[in-house]
Amino acid sequence: MASIEPLKTSIRIIWYMNGEKDSETLLNTPPTAVNKANAQKIADMVEQQIQMGIFDRDAVFPASPKRQASYFGYYIPIWQNAEQSKVSPTSWDTYIGKVANHITPYWQSKQISKISAEDVEYWVYKVLRAELSPKTIVDILGLWRSIWSYWARHQKNFNDPSQYIKLNAKDPKDIDPFTRAEIDIIIGTETDTTFRNLWTVMLWSGLSSHELLPLATEDINFAESTAHIKRGFVKGIHKATKNRRRKRQIELLPIVVDALANQAELVANHKAQTIKVLERDNHTYEQQQLTWLWLNPRTGSHYTYPQLEKRWKRHLDSCDIPYRALNNGRHTYASQVLSTGIISAEWLANQLGHVNTEMIHKHYGKFIPSDSRHIIRNLANALNNHHNQP
Repeated sequence: MASIEPLKTSIRIIWYMNGEKDSETLLNTPPTAVNKANAQKIADMVEQQIQMGIFDRDAVFPASPKRQASYFGYYIPIWQNAEQSKVSPTSWDTYIGKVANHITPYWQSKQISKISAEDVEYWVYKVLRAELSPKTIVDILGLWRSIWSYWARHQKNFNDPSQYIKLNAKDPKDIDPFTRAEIDIIIGTETDTTFRNLWTVMLWSGLSSHELLPLATEDINFAESTAHIKRGFVKGIHKATKNRRRKRQIELLPIVVDALANQAELVANHKAQTIKVLERDNHTYEQQQLTWLWLNPRTGSHYTYPQLEKRWKRHLDSCDIPYRALNNGRHTYASQVLSTGIISAEWLANQLGHVNTEMIHKHYGKFIPSDSRHIIRNLANALNNHHNQP
């Protein structure tokens, strides 16, 4: 039974719903006889609506401070304040853009406790899927769940209305690596020494573009023919590798070592620059002194992706070679070395910084020779050479 409780300068209305006690306070309402009578009428209405299953708290108490917290939009700034420090600035910019474009306009004014599975399904299947890829929708849905969780954590009983969403991703497009003939043309026709060295490393090292751009002479061990991959450059920020596996030492082909040695000579007279590298905790920075290998003389820093992409497009056009993005150099390296049949998927996964071989088989499986006889021949040669050693 709903009741009233007179206070010093206000009146509290109390009711029980699903066994849970709840209340609203009529502020600036002294407990006079008239005010108490009006409050009792409200209490009676609340009780009647509860019994009929039509109680709408926001309609009965439109000025309630609790009203704001009943809407999805209330939890968006709460989510922002709590989550921003957990991710990198570049990732956060992406998150904010997706929330502002796809979540806030649709969900901000909806009562969060009344969101049903059907509501979320309509949003995903009818609204988002009409214009976005499954991968992007999955990202947006993850952000939606994160915001929703800031309401759900305070509820005794809740059921995630997004749990029934099923999204089937499209099969990834086959990669289109450069052929050996195209590689020879790309490198052989480049007249600028720095870019000839850069294209060589890009096509024969397996580095991603964001790892290649901030490569420094301090990262290369010429005696061991190895490179230490410690950082990336993403949207104007130098960052530690995105996971521990990507922080790695890779082995370099002789052609790559020669190109790097030649480039190191070209930048030998340049002073090392002190930069701040954002650590993996997305909070602290490490200072590093580095001599950029791919120095842009116009800016005094290394090339950025847009700067290099512009030059890359122009060079491919002059070579009459169909355009592929800069990161295709990584795909080209992987497909070329796998096609030899000499290296294993495990070795390549380490070179590329993958946790396991799943991505290798997924993207480059067609380049792995089906004929394994070369393996036994290589094994026999290795055993014979070992046996013949004194």
